[in-house]
Amino acid sequence: YHISDKHQDDTLRIAYIGDSWAFMHREHECHINKLLEKELRQPVMVHSYGVCGFTSKEIHENLFNNSKFRQFLHNNEYDYCYISAGINDTYKKMSIRYYKQSMDGIIQLLLFNNIHPIIQEIPDYDINLSFERQKTSRKILRRLSMIINNTPFDCKQLFRDALDELIHEKMYSEKVSILNYKSWNGNGDKDLDNLYRSDKLHLNNNGYAILDNIIAKIIITNK
Repeated sequence: YHISDKHQDDTLRIAYIGDSWAFMHREHECHINKLLEKELRQPVMVHSYGVCGFTSKEIHENLFNNSKFRQFLHNNEYDYCYISAGINDTYKKMSIRYYKQSMDGIIQLLLFNNIHPIIQEIPDYDINLSFERQKTSRKILRRLSMIINNTPFDCKQLFRDALDELIHEKMYSEKVSILNYKSWNGNGDKDLDNLYRSDKLHLNNNGYAILDNIIAKIIITNK
């Protein structure tokens, strides 16, 4: 799936795609927009796309099949793309292989369309609280997934390591940017209180402001 040639104007175009983190960013698009316009002194356009609950594979598949996601690729010829994928993989106890293959597909699609990926490493959300908030039937399903997929309960670091392995195996390091969770989310319980909503899974306003500051720095450094 290939978009048309890049836009000819000087507007910098950024997309946020993925799961609920991308979806909920819609209320904060103006924050990173203003940050970058001030620093780069050029027009900036930011659009957030996302579907709550999507796993990495569902995100990849919907870049082809979902009209909302295809709109992301087709309409505006984006320059950068922030990807939040894998949080639901760890939440639902999917396999490492499932995550790596899906992320590889997402990266390849973006690079093919000359879009620079900014990949969100799995953040330090409260995986224990997320499990406890589920219904009993969901808890049983997660336990079964752990056995079938050989995925431990707190698998966040394993998924971070898997992303690192993928980047090195496919020699993507010069082509993508990784948003290391410790660069903005490395203070444990303090961050959970200050940057997250009460569910300790989704970001609050302050969390999105911190996240956008880091993403803006990555884009400014890369230009």
